[in-house]
Amino acid sequence: MKIEIKEKPWDLLFVVILNTLLILTIVLIPGSIWQTILGLPFLLFLPGYVLISFLFPEDGSLDHIERIALSFGLSVAITSLIGLLLNFIYKISMVSTLYSISLFIYTFSLFAYLNRRSIPAEELYTIEFEINQPDWENYDWIDKALVIATVVLLIASGGLAYRIATTPRTGERFTEFGILGEGGMADDYPTNLTVNESGRFSVVVINREYETVNYTLAIGLGYEFEKMNSFGELNQDQDYSFTLPGNNTYVETNFTLEHEEKLNQTMHYSVAEEGSYRLSFFLLRDDEVYRNLHIWIEIRD
Repeated sequence: MKIEIKEKPWDLLFVVILNTLLILTIVLIPGSIWQTILGLPFLLFLPGYVLISFLFPEDGSLDHIERIALSFGLSVAITSLIGLLLNFIYKISMVSTLYSISLFIYTFSLFAYLNRRSIPAEELYTIEFEINQPDWENYDWIDKALVIATVVLLIASGGLAYRIATTPRTGERFTEFGILGEGGMADDYPTNLTVNESGRFSVVVINREYETVNYTLAIGLGYEFEKMNSFGELNQDQDYSFTLPGNNTYVETNFTLEHEEKLNQTMHYSVAEEGSYRLSFFLLRDDEVYRNLHIWIEIRD
């Protein structure tokens, strides 16, 4: 079967269809694999191809390889210039970029078609390719093995590309750990209290580890968790209120968070002895200190 693109602008029609399919895909099924499949030629090939088709409609002005190479190179330049113009005129976003580049493709597809109509048919740029049914019986065993291996590799490559495109990307793994004051901000902490006076703060833990994690939260007076003496365990079913007897003492509680799950727990503390202390917060994972924070407090008689 022989396919020829010359008098009928099938190539420009194919470009317009691809562009329209991309717009419909983004509008109707955003985030799908088809958005990636259609988006790559949209950014890297189509803008340059329609421009080359407009500038060089005659046969012989450029060969096939030159047209393909220039289409890729010009597409990168065109999308970059459109992005630069959007940055100055409006703003860069997926929607504005999509419609701006689409307008360019539609416009120069029309210009290329009109330009081709003004040129005699025998002078038009021609794309020809022929598809013949393979004569499988005349292949020797080596050729057959190569054909089968090529087909298997193409299928495997397509499956791998699909898996990569559809598998959620794992970002940086970490745990957010913070202390908020009485106003719900990272300031205004209850740092000047009298003996046994209650101060209030909130502990915030957010799991960004892409897995379920068992945490231990230890709160006490001192510098190092290993040198502290535990005198109590906080029960999550009760009010988070505790009194610290003095230096090197702490309380602890265990909890589990799923990925993206958040703990925001208000706590009330007091200290039984006057003095200057470092109120330390240790977040443990696998029985080891994973994160730690502290504030300085002054307890008066």
